[in-house]
Amino acid sequence: MKQNNQPNLQQLLSDKKAIEQLTKSPDAKALASILTRSQDQASLKHIAEKAAKGDTAQLNQLIQSIVRSPGGAELLQRLNSSLEQK
Repeated sequence: MKQNNQPNLQQLLSDKKAIEQLTKSPDAKALASILTRSQDQASLKHIAEKAAKGDTAQLNQLIQSIVRSPGGAELLQRLNSSLEQK
């Protein structure tokens, strides 16, 4: 998602129906599967908490691992396109 789409992201995050549709999509389920294969739930929570506080180093590493996984880059691109359409 483009950096200058911050207002659109905030609008999307407040749209519960759009979030629900996105989370039920096959791409979101595939991403969840990749995440749970690479990290346990406690680690994912820790990464999210640190990112929320501004420390995004581990989140960036996680994203890079997804991009390098088979089909990961294409998956993230499809999710990004879905978000931009909302």
